Amino acid sequence: MDDNQLNLQICTTDGVAFDGQVKSVKARTVVGDVCILKRHANYMTMIDYGEIRIQTPDGGMRYAACSKGFLSVSDNRIRIIATTFEFADEIDIERAKKAKQLAEERIAEKRSAYDLDVAEAKLERALIRLMVADKYGSER
Repeated sequence: MDDNQLNLQICTTDGVAFDGQVKSVKARTVVGDVCILKRHANYMTMIDYGEIRIQTPDGGMRYAACSKGFLSVSDNRIRIIATTFEFADEIDIERAKKAKQLAEERIAEKRSAYDLDVAEAKLERALIRLMVADKYGSER
């Protein structure tokens, strides 16, 4: 292993989305963006809806859409437990567009506060997926 690498593991309810060596990870937390490099202090935070940038060992970049969860750093290991995580080149754009439309329709129905919260979360998730897919579409 290169001296500047650390292990990154990303898990969702669907299983392990990524497990490998990286040079850095940038993520959106609930208090702002954070960049994790080798020898980072032990750390734990909640992650928010946003984009995750992973610098690979060869210096390349991978981009992903992520929604809600936790990020921890301990002994040069980064663990991300996320509600959803999708690399830009794996995002189904049509599905994200349909999810966005459905969420907007549910918000317009003005049902219960719970229904509104769920619809707003789904809308936020769809918007992040579409933004990442659009911004890094050249990855495809």
